[in-house]
Amino acid sequence: MQNISVYLNHKASNGSHDWQGMINNALFRSKIDYPESKTIIELYDNLDRDVANNVDAVLSVGGDGTVHAIIQKLAGTDIGLLVVPGGTANDFARVMGSDSNIKKIAQTIRLDTRKKIDLININGRFMATNGGLGFAAEVAKEINELRKIYPHFKKLMKFSGKNIYSLFLAKKMMNKEITSYKFKIESDVFNETLYSPLVLINNQPMLGGSFEVAPETNHQDGKFNVTILKHENRLELITCMLKIMNGNYPKDDKNLISFETSEAKIQLLEANHDLSFFGDGELFQGDQTWNIKCYPGFLNVFSPKDQTDLANFSGQIVSLT
Repeated sequence: MQNISVYLNHKASNGSHDWQGMINNALFRSKIDYPESKTIIELYDNLDRDVANNVDAVLSVGGDGTVHAIIQKLAGTDIGLLVVPGGTANDFARVMGSDSNIKKIAQTIRLDTRKKIDLININGRFMATNGGLGFAAEVAKEINELRKIYPHFKKLMKFSGKNIYSLFLAKKMMNKEITSYKFKIESDVFNETLYSPLVLINNQPMLGGSFEVAPETNHQDGKFNVTILKHENRLELITCMLKIMNGNYPKDDKNLISFETSEAKIQLLEANHDLSFFGDGELFQGDQTWNIKCYPGFLNVFSPKDQTDLANFSGQIVSLT
């Protein structure tokens, strides 16, 4: 019998579903525990207990923020994580091939369809998807604050889904001035001091559900992608962003820098000024220096996409015999 711990984020934008009933039906042969976690400290305590008990799987029902909290404790362990998309952008769930069909994706636990993926560590904090510095962090901060202040904003997020980030990003782009920051960026392949309104750190291609900022990146190559926008002209910046959002990556844009590395250091060269880093949709504490490192194969995940691909491959073999 498999021991499974399920973490339900009832505050997520899709948190009103009867997840528990669906999970119980899909995994009725398993021993399922639903730890109550009203605070982040309680969540970490429950996850520490899961690690000590070496549970077979942890199931996360929520958005990228829920995943972000859970991986801080599962990183470097052998416990498999299955993510059910219950949030807004659901970047992590999307790249894993997860959807809200619990019965279907639960088969990945039954059949133990798992793999190891890279994690990115930023100043001691792990990130699974994408993040960065600049106006995207400001957008994430604005959305998170509205979600806390206005209860009905969560309904809007549920209605608009992943498009909420694109809407707020577009609003940000309409500002008369977009602040650029002076950064010093160091890595084994790139070293430069520059001004930029946005620096992104990517562990997967897609950000915010529809912004394919790093099309060649994946979370199993032992590296992460760094994307730097150096545009000083607002119209050129908007043009670049629109091309990315429309799936037309601007490879010839001289103000768009993109490279892969396993380790980097970013410094904000502006005295008396801190910036918040956003990662997995969450804001990190403000700082001036960010030490970034890839930890290859540091998280075990159940991957419905790989299960589907395997089933399709098996079907092709059968059709050939």
